[in-house]
Amino acid sequence: MQSKYILKLGQTGDLVRVLQELLDLNVDGEFGNDTHGAVIKFQKANALKADGTVGPLTWKALKYNPLELDADTDVATGATWIQQHLLPEGEYIKETTHKEWIFLHHTAGRHNPKDTIDQWAKDQRGRIGTHYVIGGIPSTVDINKLTEKESEWDGKILQAIEDEYWGYHLGAVKSSKMHKGSISIEICSAGCLTEKDGKYYTWYGAQVHESQVARLESEYRGHKYYHKYSPEQIKATKALLLLIADKHGINLKSGIVEKLTTSTKPGISQYYPVPGNPNAFDYSEDANLGKIKGVLTHGQVRKDKSDVFPQQELITMLLGL
Repeated sequence: MQSKYILKLGQTGDLVRVLQELLDLNVDGEFGNDTHGAVIKFQKANALKADGTVGPLTWKALKYNPLELDADTDVATGATWIQQHLLPEGEYIKETTHKEWIFLHHTAGRHNPKDTIDQWAKDQRGRIGTHYVIGGIPSTVDINKLTEKESEWDGKILQAIEDEYWGYHLGAVKSSKMHKGSISIEICSAGCLTEKDGKYYTWYGAQVHESQVARLESEYRGHKYYHKYSPEQIKATKALLLLIADKHGINLKSGIVEKLTTSTKPGISQYYPVPGNPNAFDYSEDANLGKIKGVLTHGQVRKDKSDVFPQQELITMLLGL
């Protein structure tokens, strides 16, 4: 899928016209050889990769946000469904970097995304955080009988770090480039659960309502029960993946989706009866080394992590990208 916000030789349209105006060129809306040459010259002058492709780093150097082209003051346009709740400076790395990965996480915590970001700002671990946090539902309540208060954060997306910057979010991996070169998404979820006498508990001792318990057919990272990602969280994750991929030119079919759709035993899944690779969510040495680009989970690059877990609804959404 070609991003409309990343311009290359041969493209046409209004955004090409904007580019030509910014470069003080003849404005004809066609990305031809003259425009291509001017882009390369500009990139060299600004210490950018001189490949003639206009992506987020070149747009930033041009002091223009291509998302503004389609936006207006009507709140129904643009990504107004993303709320800004940025980490303080010093709690992330204010360095502009090219993005090649999207990483999916879950918090292994409570449901409020604002509280999650505020905790990152207050803790002593350094510049730890993800770009986006998707709120959820209190784990103790019946998902079928939610009050307005209980659902106020469900599926709400808060941005903690601006896309061009980055924070440490993967821990110890063999490719440090993945920290710098990724956009990270955190889903509010308590994570793996422990069953005792027919009841289910989080690692911090809260009892989870049975309507929010995901029961895997086989264990994932030593656990068969997890706190479900809600339908609204999965919808929000899909919308965010599509937006980020379009903005940064990241291939949504690469990474976890490619693993899910590549199998030696079609139609058989270790986790759920959906088509795909039964080991898609498992650790990959190539992923840890940074050799696999696209959309990945934390568990694919860390043997000790279980985020995100293979919930059926999540798998279905990923396969539909």
